[in-house]
Amino acid sequence: METEAIQENKDVIAAGHKINRAFGKAIGDFNMIEEGDKIMVAVSGGKDSLCLLNYMMSYQKKAPINFKILAVNVDQGQPGFPKETLPNMFEEWGVPYHVEFQDTYSVVLEKTKPGKSYCSICSRMRRGILYRLAQERGCNKIALGHHQDDVLETFLMNAFFSGQLAGMPAIYEIESGTCQVIRPLYAVAEETIQTYVSGQDWPIVPCTLCGSQDGMKRQEIKQLLSDLKAKYPDLKSTLFGSLHHPDPRFLFDKELWNGDIPSIKQTV
Repeated sequence: METEAIQENKDVIAAGHKINRAFGKAIGDFNMIEEGDKIMVAVSGGKDSLCLLNYMMSYQKKAPINFKILAVNVDQGQPGFPKETLPNMFEEWGVPYHVEFQDTYSVVLEKTKPGKSYCSICSRMRRGILYRLAQERGCNKIALGHHQDDVLETFLMNAFFSGQLAGMPAIYEIESGTCQVIRPLYAVAEETIQTYVSGQDWPIVPCTLCGSQDGMKRQEIKQLLSDLKAKYPDLKSTLFGSLHHPDPRFLFDKELWNGDIPSIKQTV
């Protein structure tokens, strides 16, 4: 048992190093954080958002630039939501925070057709609240906790069900131009986050809305990736790598085609 505990501790430390490297690289590659930024960190209470807040605070302490953090939780009125859990944690961590109550839970249940996913309308409403709060609180950036698996699942869902090649951008600006959205964990595998968080004494608050549904498309895609990874261990990293190397010559968007016929190396 002692040996298992030692190994688990080593795994947690190794996962932490992986996250730290990927987090720093993402910030550097996309210039996500700049001098004078005030960044709203969206914290739902799940493992991903807590991991994000933890590394944002860590980076703030060691970064060669000055920027501010505001942890924000949107209390969506879900039954049984532990209202004091996150405020108590924010106080303990010493991070400025704001909790916004908006009963989107009832609206989502009312507006979602039977058999359809809650996630789409729920995320749109929550994102709209965050955009508004960013303006009200003087934040020029919003940090979200999406990870590599979210990127891959979104990419496949778009390809399978929407007919487009698109994933999740690591950074983008909302249409009004008032703030940017950043995803510092976009290159971190979900299992790495899970391993790291399992070694922390953090209060995890699960979602009782989207997480309560079975048979949704995203769950099917997640299971598909899991099944394929069991057969091809490097599949996720390879698929993620493909998103970094698009070749428009071999796609069919006429706007990307400059009239040059692609040259393909002959093989024997």
